[in-house]
Amino acid sequence: MTRDQSLQIEELLLTWYRWQIRQSHAETLAHFYRPEDRTCRGYVTPSNADEDDQAAYQWADDRQSEQIQLCVDMLLADQRAAISTSMRNKESGRTVWSSSRAGDQHATYQAAKERLLPMLLSRHLIKITELG
Repeated sequence: MTRDQSLQIEELLLTWYRWQIRQSHAETLAHFYRPEDRTCRGYVTPSNADEDDQAAYQWADDRQSEQIQLCVDMLLADQRAAISTSMRNKESGRTVWSSSRAGDQHATYQAAKERLLPMLLSRHLIKITELG
């Protein structure tokens, strides 16, 4: 795995982690709040071009994250734990989280990235850059 590929995997995993958190939060809220108010059903808030662009990028990131989830699901449990722990630390900007399920955190995380590489390449989620 090249350094560029490693960085691309890091970016993809961080996007996936944020998507996963949003999905969990939305599911939790759905148990307590209705998704819409009956008096405002069918109303669409007018948006501008920037909001439309942001929504389009979010939609693309969400579809990409779904593909990454399929790849992560094929990893071993300790590798999934290592990825989740590493992403939680990267998201918080600290290295305070750990997992006993991940064993040697760094080595397991690197092994998970190595295992993800061919899966992500086959789904065209990693850009192949040629040197020279």
